[in-house]
Amino acid sequence: MSPRVASLALCVLTLIVLVTVGRYPAWAARFSYRTFEFVSQRAFKFFVSIYSAHTLWRLERIYIHTDAAPDVVSLAQQSGTLWTRRILAIPNLQINQVEAPQRTNKGVGIKTLAHKADFVRLAALHEHGGVYLDTDAVPIRDVAELRNSGFRNVIGQQLGLGLWVIGHLNNLNNGVMMAVPRSNLITLFYHAAHEFFDGQWDTASIQLLTDLGNRLASLPSEVLILQPQAFSPISWQDDNQKCLLAPSLDPATATTPASEQREETLRGSAAESGMCRDVLVWLKYREKEKGGSLGQGTGVRPVGALTEIDFSSSYVLHAFDSALDKVLGKGEDIDVRYVLSRESNYARAVFPAVWRAVEEGIIPKEEIN
Repeated sequence: MSPRVASLALCVLTLIVLVTVGRYPAWAARFSYRTFEFVSQRAFKFFVSIYSAHTLWRLERIYIHTDAAPDVVSLAQQSGTLWTRRILAIPNLQINQVEAPQRTNKGVGIKTLAHKADFVRLAALHEHGGVYLDTDAVPIRDVAELRNSGFRNVIGQQLGLGLWVIGHLNNLNNGVMMAVPRSNLITLFYHAAHEFFDGQWDTASIQLLTDLGNRLASLPSEVLILQPQAFSPISWQDDNQKCLLAPSLDPATATTPASEQREETLRGSAAESGMCRDVLVWLKYREKEKGGSLGQGTGVRPVGALTEIDFSSSYVLHAFDSALDKVLGKGEDIDVRYVLSRESNYARAVFPAVWRAVEEGIIPKEEIN
């Protein structure tokens, strides 16, 4: 089941765009955008997501599936916003025109961008297979071992109130999905979405995926369901988002030299070298701040230690955009300097890929000086 090509899919429409790399055996990843110009203040975050996938997953080709007209795409490539041009300049990225759905097969209107994206991602996964990623889902670790796991679908749980909604302890996350073409899960999901979509927010997305994924997990090698930490270690709730985005960490705890950390992360050996050293340094720092040796402290930790998140077991960080203004303040945004300061959990998670973009000249050094 080992793919010959890695793939990425991105949705960039006036509606949606999907980016895929080749066909499966080639996983595809997809990102959803509100406009092709990426005029949203989230444009840099979009770049981080796509560039991280390109870098960490070593994609051979990226297709963007979009309903934007060819002349709009061409204009965006030539004179779009800075981060739009950088996104569209990522190597091996190609544009593929698609038509966004207006109605289900039963004639129910599909009106919102989010719902159109739900149907487009399912159609692309059903036809080509691959990896779907929301634009705020950032790869932070290679998924090769998941691609080679032998499962036809890999889905992660997400933190939330699934037990109260549809009888499951945790909902499944449709912001990160991996599948081979025409897998049983995606085929059923695709047809069920057309059958049961009623215009409600998550009827034909998270609810269906959770019911189907858990039911089909009993079939041999059909569905691998991962713990929330794998794809969605943080929830969309405000307190979780504050812990992720607020610049409250002590810069002194980012102990690994930048270049060393980048190389270890990108070649996947962090657990064997730098990560182990970081863990020991972190333990010593934590216990020192607690006022004693390991296991003998006062139990009082500094704010930085309390809010530090360990993403060691995460493949993707689904960093929801919904609370950004509340955490950073209206008009404030995540930018290159914010990431390079490594004072937040988000910044530390995405730092290796952003630093690589700096070293390769994609992000000029004068922008960070």
